[in-house]
Amino acid sequence: MKLNVDTLNTFLILLSLVVAYILPFELFLISYAILGPLHYITEINWIKNKSYFVNEKYWLTLCIILTVIVVVPALFGLNFIEDNLPESWVTSIDYVRPYTNMAIFLCLVGAFIALLIKNKRLQLVLFLIFGIVSYFSIDLSVFNLIVGILLPTLIHVYVFTLLFMWYGVLKKESGIGGFNVVLLLLVPLIIYLLPSQENWKIISDYVKNTYVESKFYLLNVYVSKTIGLSDGSNFNFTDVITSKIQLFISFAYTYHYLNWFSKTTVIGWHKTINKQKLIILLSIWITSVALYAYNFKLGLILLLFLSFMHVFLEFPINVISIKEIIKHYNNKLTG
Repeated sequence: MKLNVDTLNTFLILLSLVVAYILPFELFLISYAILGPLHYITEINWIKNKSYFVNEKYWLTLCIILTVIVVVPALFGLNFIEDNLPESWVTSIDYVRPYTNMAIFLCLVGAFIALLIKNKRLQLVLFLIFGIVSYFSIDLSVFNLIVGILLPTLIHVYVFTLLFMWYGVLKKESGIGGFNVVLLLLVPLIIYLLPSQENWKIISDYVKNTYVESKFYLLNVYVSKTIGLSDGSNFNFTDVITSKIQLFISFAYTYHYLNWFSKTTVIGWHKTINKQKLIILLSIWITSVALYAYNFKLGLILLLFLSFMHVFLEFPINVISIKEIIKHYNNKLTG
């Protein structure tokens, strides 16, 4: 019996929502530490075998350079590294730190330029223009919120996943697939309507400390402030609003990962993994999970390169999804 991927995804959306409802804080850490690394390495491998979805040879180099700019300040912020660095290195790294959000923005812009603009000279001119724009935007709170906080997190795991599913529905005109897109779109409303639970107030010290040390709680704070539910000045684990926002974050991340693993029969990413690659990928994954188990913050920082690299390499897929959705409805309007 052939597995219906769309039906499976309906189940995965509901499963992610139910488990997130029961364990809004714990589920995020579990998914991030176990499913996250496996998602990074398998998707990067698949994208590589698809020639990164970009014809431009510079794309991979650009992604690597921009990922290094994002990751290095965090990596060298580790105590055992920072304490052994020459003072001049520390100063240089502190100089780079404000430009990390600029690097994220330029990678997204670079994906649009590489896919939509054919003229090489025009590509360079546009990239420089957006580089200047982002340089003068690094002190703007709205720029740092959207680009530095939301883009590599909730926009990546929720909005781009939604768009990718929408694009897939338009390609094969699946009724259940369309239902899944609507269901995913309605999840924030469903969470808003769900009653709170007393067990949300029972959170272990390990979970609390991990959120604080890894600064995961900041995403919750920024979301709350953005949608006007708080002024962003405090964070309370037992607050209902905090728990519901974390419920959504946990759901979005968990389903993002599960959606990827469910697509083996659709996009066939598993077919690009031979025996040798399987051993390498499993070794990286087991090491990653072990790092998180040993020290969550350490694992988070040491795996930032893989994490951001997979986000950056996925940008062309996001651009293609947006382009094809617009093209589909434009054809309907004009045809």
